[in-house]
Amino acid sequence: MTKLMAESGSMIDKILNVNPFGDNKSEAPPSPNKFLPSSYDPSSDLNEFDPSPEGLIARAKMVIASDLGVQNGNLLSSDFIWIGPFLDQPLNRVEYLAAGRFFDLRASFPDLDYRAHDYRTDRVNPFTVRVTARAVGTMRGELRLRDQTLPPNGQKMFCPPEAISMTFDPNTGKVVKLCTGFTLDRLVGNTRGLCGVSAAATVAGEPPSEWEIYPALTVLQRFVGRPAVQIGESKSFLAPFPETVMVQLAKGLLSSNLAAEDPSLLAKSFTFMTPTKGPIGKKQFLEDFAAEEFAGVEPELTHFRVDPYDPNRVWVDIRPLGPGFEGAPQAMSFTFDDDGFCTRMTSGAIMDPSLGKSSWGFVHPFVT
Repeated sequence: MTKLMAESGSMIDKILNVNPFGDNKSEAPPSPNKFLPSSYDPSSDLNEFDPSPEGLIARAKMVIASDLGVQNGNLLSSDFIWIGPFLDQPLNRVEYLAAGRFFDLRASFPDLDYRAHDYRTDRVNPFTVRVTARAVGTMRGELRLRDQTLPPNGQKMFCPPEAISMTFDPNTGKVVKLCTGFTLDRLVGNTRGLCGVSAAATVAGEPPSEWEIYPALTVLQRFVGRPAVQIGESKSFLAPFPETVMVQLAKGLLSSNLAAEDPSLLAKSFTFMTPTKGPIGKKQFLEDFAAEEFAGVEPELTHFRVDPYDPNRVWVDIRPLGPGFEGAPQAMSFTFDDDGFCTRMTSGAIMDPSLGKSSWGFVHPFVT
């Protein structure tokens, strides 16, 4: 850190005060009141629902505290749907509650802690709250799966960072759409990059087959390639730089076309990965990915933030925009060393696959 701050033409000199893709990307999100229906009556809300951003975040915390609504179904709307990463179609309210109470992760992991953080409202729909979780817990009870029951083993579960999205009914404050289980970095933790029941089954000794989770080509590439090493909990308590500097480091990488225009921003040990590809080294990243990652896309960037559980990492929410399409909201991250060089980059982690469409009405998939 001292070396970086002292050198002329240092990393910080190169990228401080850079706002990638223009100042229009940093505008404040619209007020939720703009999206309220004409029939909205605050006095009719159940549980004194407050539609302000603060009220929505407070309601989101209630949902988290209820084990994502499983312990209190009254928080879920009658037209509620749950979207997970491995489902062909969403579950409705009855199906979701039945599944949650059948698997009953709270009974298996009585000390389950979601470690939820980064509560924030969505720029496009302010009645959507996004949260990052890093669930931990100790398996002290039986885990019931579809075809077997696994005994407790006392193992500690460390899930990877998980994207959770909740969309609330503006009249009642009840959840109409919940997205959970979307891993933001599959190398973190000890659950093979899985969350929820799949993570619990992994810790219990019965992990799901990769064929059930990833595309066939990805599974084959992993089979013939070098196995990726899981990353444990960060031992750092402080970021190497103030938060404002960390954010500017990330913005500098974005404005340099992910270092395609300035490879010196990347550490020699740099790796890149997506939900299905990688880790990929610096040379291959610069040759095959850096310049192409945002090709034909004008990404909207919001919510730059330092990870409280990994203070060397900066996250940003991205909504890919281009002629005729709008991509699903995603999360991207940049990890820096004490000299300000980027050591890791993750991309393409979709937070809500139901969003995003082309001008023809089709969902526009983001290629990872």
